[in-house]
Amino acid sequence: MQDNFETYQLSGWFPGHMFKAGKQMSDALKLVDMAIELVDARAPLATRNPALRQILEGKPFQIVANKADLASPAANRAWEQYCADNGLQIHFLDSRRTQNVKHLPQLWRQIVMDARAARGATRPLLRPIRVIIAGVPNVGKSTLVNHLFEKNRAQVGPKPGVTRANQWIPLQENVELLDTPGILWPKITSKKHELLLALLGIFNEEVIPRELIADYLAWSLETKQIPINWSDYGLQAPPETGDDLLNAIATKRGFRRAGNQLDTERAAIAFVKDFRDKKMGRISLEMPPEPPAASTAIMPQQTMNN
Repeated sequence: MQDNFETYQLSGWFPGHMFKAGKQMSDALKLVDMAIELVDARAPLATRNPALRQILEGKPFQIVANKADLASPAANRAWEQYCADNGLQIHFLDSRRTQNVKHLPQLWRQIVMDARAARGATRPLLRPIRVIIAGVPNVGKSTLVNHLFEKNRAQVGPKPGVTRANQWIPLQENVELLDTPGILWPKITSKKHELLLALLGIFNEEVIPRELIADYLAWSLETKQIPINWSDYGLQAPPETGDDLLNAIATKRGFRRAGNQLDTERAAIAFVKDFRDKKMGRISLEMPPEPPAASTAIMPQQTMNN
């Protein structure tokens, strides 16, 4: 397939409320003992917000890689090793399962207490441990919070940007969690990065042609040599072009518009949905850098070649 994605214009999508949310998070950080950044396990590097690292600097810190059940187990292990080699804490989970998250308050309390001991704090902490959770939109923050907190106070929705205001939420183990709105960085400079975020549901896919997102997915599967059953899409081998893929899917599944024309947009939506629903299997779209670099290398680069 052709690698011409950088010839497409960037959308420039960045909702104004995200700028305000970033300032609110910076102010709230003074009140917390620990910071957690939630990322997508299928692309842990690309779904980190470089602005958040600057805001959260100086606090005990953990990366939580959500949707680990959708990612390749081998890739998850590689990322765990990469983070361990670079002095970073990363924890993989599927936040939709309560049993996978119920231990987190105890873990976070222990991390904070260990940090206090390391800096020589001797006075007992007579208030709850305060933790902030942050990340890009639609990575599963509210789902995680709702499984940590029985009364389901956090608002959940299928589109980026549902949580609009900071919320303090009491958890077990005398921990208070500050849930925050999802925040993107104001300027993405790589079209491939933008398309990857749209494929994962993090970037607003309504401002990008669905066919282009599907084309990027097919290109990613081919270039990363990820095997899928192409016969499910009316093909015997990986398609040569995005048009070939979408025409084959539309033909096989009977997607037609008025005038009996092939409905390639509907085909694109179906192809991406199969990826998101794990019908293609557990797929990771990003592997750790080789060879391992300094810990800052896990930050997203604005000129990523995904």
